[in-house]
Order: sequence, then C-alpha cells, then structure tokens
Amino acid sequence: MTGLFFTGITAVFAQLSETSRGTIGYSFTVLGAAYLIRAIGDVSGETLSWFSPLGWVLGSEVYVNNYWWPVIMTAVVSGALILVSIYLNSIRDLGSGFLPARPGKRFASSLLLSPFGLAARLQRTGLISWTVGMLLIGASYGSIFGDLESFFSEIEMMQKLLPSADGFSLTEQFLAKIMSIVAMISTVPALMTVLKLKGEEKAQRTEHLLARAVSRTRMMGSYLFLSLIVTIVMQGAASLALGAAANATLENSIEFSTFLQAGMVYLPAMWIFITIAVLLVGFAPKLTGLSWLYLGYSFFVVYLGGLFQFDEWVGNISPFAHIPELPIEEMNFLKVILLTILAVIIAAAGFAGYRRRDIQG
Repeated sequence: MTGLFFTGITAVFAQLSETSRGTIGYSFTVLGAAYLIRAIGDVSGETLSWFSPLGWVLGSEVYVNNYWWPVIMTAVVSGALILVSIYLNSIRDLGSGFLPARPGKRFASSLLLSPFGLAARLQRTGLISWTVGMLLIGASYGSIFGDLESFFSEIEMMQKLLPSADGFSLTEQFLAKIMSIVAMISTVPALMTVLKLKGEEKAQRTEHLLARAVSRTRMMGSYLFLSLIVTIVMQGAASLALGAAANATLENSIEFSTFLQAGMVYLPAMWIFITIAVLLVGFAPKLTGLSWLYLGYSFFVVYLGGLFQFDEWVGNISPFAHIPELPIEEMNFLKVILLTILAVIIAAAGFAGYRRRDIQG
C-alpha cells in the first residue's frame, strides 16, 4: 500500500512537472519529508507519525491486532491520487507540465565555459536536494541516540546488527554501524553523478562537446572529479547533522571530530564504487547497472551480515568491509591507502577504455 501511495504521488508530479528530472525531484522530496516526519514521530510522539504516509500502514499492527482500516485508508488515498493524475494527463498539453519551467539565462555564466562547470550545472538541483536529504538522514539517525541504550538492550535481534566490541557502549557501536549505512546512501548521488556521463552520451549530447576542443580525458575527468566532491559533501553533511542531533539528545556529548572521523573514513570505499562506474563507462557502458547491483550487495552483507552470520569472505567482497569501524576499532591507514590506490588504478583503466572506444548515441 505504501508503494501504491508513492506511485500515485509520482504520477501526479509527472503531470505537474515538465521533465522527468523534476518529477523525480518532487517525488523524492515528498519521500524524504515523509521519512523525516516518521523518524521524529517514532521517537517523540506517535501522533506525529500519522502525518507521514510511511506511518499509516503501521497502524494496522500486523500480527498483533490486524486492523484493516489503515490499509484501506492508504489504498483510497492512493486511488484518489492516481485518478487525479489521469485527469490532469487528459487536460494538459503533451510535452509540458502545469508547473512552468523557468526560462534559462540569455547568456551562459563563466561556470559553463568548462566541462566541469557544465556537469555541475546539469546536476545542480539534484545535488542540492541530495545534500538536504543527507542532512535530514543524519539528523534523523542522530535524534534517536538518546534512547539507544534502552532500545537495543531490550531487543536481541537489534543487538546482532551491531558489531561486537567489548568495552564500548551501545551508542559507540551504533555509531560505527550507522556510519557505514550512511556512507552507502551517500554513494548513491556520487554514482548518479558519474553515470550522468553515460546518460549524456545516450542522449547524443556528448558528441557536441567532443567534436570541439574538449578531450575525452577532460570530459570524463570532470564527471569523476565532481563525483569525488559529492562523496565528501554528502558524507560530511550527514556526519555533521548526525553529530549535532545526537549531542542534542545525549547527556554526555561526543566530540564532533569523532563523528567526522567515523564518517569520512569510508571515502576510499565510496571511491571504489565511483571508479568501478568509470571503468564500466569506459569499456562497457551497457553494463553500468552492475555498479548499482554491487552497491546493493554491499548494503545487504554489511548491514545484515551480523544478523545472518555470513562467512567472513562474503562480507570481504565489499570494500566497505575493509574500512575500520571507528570509534570501536583502531584506524588502519594501510587498508585505507590500499583502497585509495586501487581506486586510482581502476579509474586509470576506465580512462584508457573511454579514450579508445566509440562514442555511441
């Protein structure tokens, strides 16, 4: 039912927005707001959770009371949204939306005089939205730090999700685990940034630049450099927001440097995913979906590895498994440096492939 609701929301925004990018942006904004309201409501008050569609179906109390009215209510609202979208589709002009697109500037800014500036401008709105989203995600996770001890001490299954570390509090164990999850979420916009190069090529716009005085190395390098900046911004924003929210709920505050170190240490693992995407764009652009599959695999084995008790080699396939879990583990500079070197090698191979292959439309 929750999936059906957001289907209806997206269908409505598809009529309001003129572009698919706008549709996705508006839809994810609603999803992010619903997630934040639900997260705050679960901690501060059950009533607030009812203002989020993500909290409606929880009222069914599955396996406890099995109330059907929240499910039916969600279905009715979803159906209404879908009917509204069908009606709006029937009265709007094809190729346009009800929300008018803002006209572009008459003259290009100095930023657009370089491939890097163009790449940044094309993805500016999405990256700003993702930055705000990472701030909200960090704040939502940080807001529950004050209740962690009582929460995890009562639920054995939740304790299995945390890394075992004698002599460290549940708060520190949770921080180590949640930073790996935040890092994987931060990898999503970074991957989207570098894979935008493939999208531009598929839309037959890349050749307009490469036919001029722009080299393929500079073109790919611009997208790679922008994606590296995205990893730092996203992970840094989430770490700072998490630290601020956590210290607001904890009696004994934790230094911000602890949150930053626990978050930024995952950058080399994130760079591995980015450079794998570069490698695929360079040699096999049709297989770039494998980078998303690899990220999904990493999320599954890292997040649920303790619960399912996977063999160690299963987790070691993911680069995130080789990052020291600060603050409950000692910093391992050798592993971090080796991952960084590996990312450089993979990127170099991707650049070599991109320089040689045919550009396709």
